[in-house]
Amino acid sequence: MSFTSFFVILIIALVVIAVLRMSSRPKEENVVQRWGAYLPGKKEAGEEYLEMAEKEFASRNTDLRHERIYFKLASKEGPALRIIHSPTYSSYIAYDTTGDDLFLHYVLYRRGDFLYAIPMVGWLFFRLFHNVFVHDHNKLIGFASMTIDCAKEAAGDLMDKFNMDRTKGIRPSSGKLGAL
Repeated sequence: MSFTSFFVILIIALVVIAVLRMSSRPKEENVVQRWGAYLPGKKEAGEEYLEMAEKEFASRNTDLRHERIYFKLASKEGPALRIIHSPTYSSYIAYDTTGDDLFLHYVLYRRGDFLYAIPMVGWLFFRLFHNVFVHDHNKLIGFASMTIDCAKEAAGDLMDKFNMDRTKGIRPSSGKLGAL
C-alpha cells in the first residue's frame, strides 16, 4: 500500500467518523439566542405553558410552520414547540422541571452544516459556501423577536395566572443577536 493510498483512506475515514459523530440533537455551540424564566413550585404548569405559547404564536398570523416535538434539554427529553424559520434556523420553546420548580426555555438554534464538520478543512468550505446577507440577518432578527415575544407573553400570562411577580422570574434574552 502506497503512502498516497493510505493518506486517502485516512481522510475518508476521518470524514466518515465526523459524519457519524454529527447527530440530530441540538448542540450548545449552535445556539444563537436564548431566554428563560423561573417559576418556583409550578412543576405541573409546563404543558399549559406550551399550549399558551402555541396559541400566542397562532395569533400572530404568520405563514411559518410549527410543530410539537420532543426536545432533549438538560439531559431530559420533553415536549417542545418548534417554529421553523428556514432549513437552517428554528426556534424551540420548551420547559424543564427540577423538583417542584418549572424552568421555561426559548432557544434560537442554527442547524450545523455538514461542511463545517469535515476535519481540518471544513471551516474553509463552510466559509466559501455559506454567506449571510444583511437582509437575511434582519429577517432572522425579526423572526427571533417575534418568537421570543410569544414565549415571553405565554410566560407572563402564566405568571399572572399564579399571581407571581414577573420582574423576578423573567430574564432578559442573550446571545449573538443581543437583547431582544
